[in-house]
Amino acid sequence: MPSRRAVVSGIGVALSAGLAGCGALSGPDPTVVETEVDEGIDALIGDTDIFVTVENEGSAGEVSVTLELLDGEGTVLLDETQTTHMEADERKRVTFSVDVPEGTEDVRASASAA
Repeated sequence: MPSRRAVVSGIGVALSAGLAGCGALSGPDPTVVETEVDEGIDALIGDTDIFVTVENEGSAGEVSVTLELLDGEGTVLLDETQTTHMEADERKRVTFSVDVPEGTEDVRASASAA
């Protein structure tokens, strides 16, 4: 039968290993910091480039960046998603080349760990 000291020591090692593994599970923590429309918001017609700047405050990994184009009532007219690799503490500009639907009045972008 193992001694109390051996059992307590084993629990400590198991907890340490478990906690060390948690760091490996953490991933990217992306945030959209800017959304810019090529030639300004008034250019929201036809083929347009929209730039989404994302900052990753987490560890390196895959990030999904989603762009939504909305009408005046908030209805999503178009949505596109791109996945990109980001390093820890990296800031990246993601370009969406889209054909803007008629009636688009607003742009919304979001980012999440992929």
